Amino acid sequence: MTDQSTHPTRNSLLIPALAPLYGALTPLAFTWLRVICGVALMVHGWPKFLDPLGATGMVAGIGFAPAAFWSVALSMTEFLGGLLLALGLLTRLAAAGATVILLVTVYFHWIQLDQGYGGAELSLIWSAVTLYFVGAGGGRFSVDALFKRTL
Repeated sequence: MTDQSTHPTRNSLLIPALAPLYGALTPLAFTWLRVICGVALMVHGWPKFLDPLGATGMVAGIGFAPAAFWSVALSMTEFLGGLLLALGLLTRLAAAGATVILLVTVYFHWIQLDQGYGGAELSLIWSAVTLYFVGAGGGRFSVDALFKRTL
């Protein structure tokens, strides 16, 4: 079954002549979204990567123990997971790790800091993007596709 929202057929388009344009743009847009998401995670994770134990107090405050382990896991997952996502290498695994981290940040901002939706909004949006890549994989222009193997 073809999803009409992402793979329109000529018959489903108001302007059927646009089908080739959409066909060409879809893998480019998919790749752009994956790369930007990965780079955003890397940029956000870089300071944690440089100081992997720096988030120990924060993760302890959320309730994760042992906090030192989870601080290092957060640092590595955010930065290295972002790199893997940007490259499209082990995409589903990297995206799954990022999704978990982002859902924890939703809890942290919404519940623990009592910021509600406004405080959690970006984490909600980014978690939706990373969850999409858990299901979709790296796409046509990814290292996963180059190796012709994926999780």
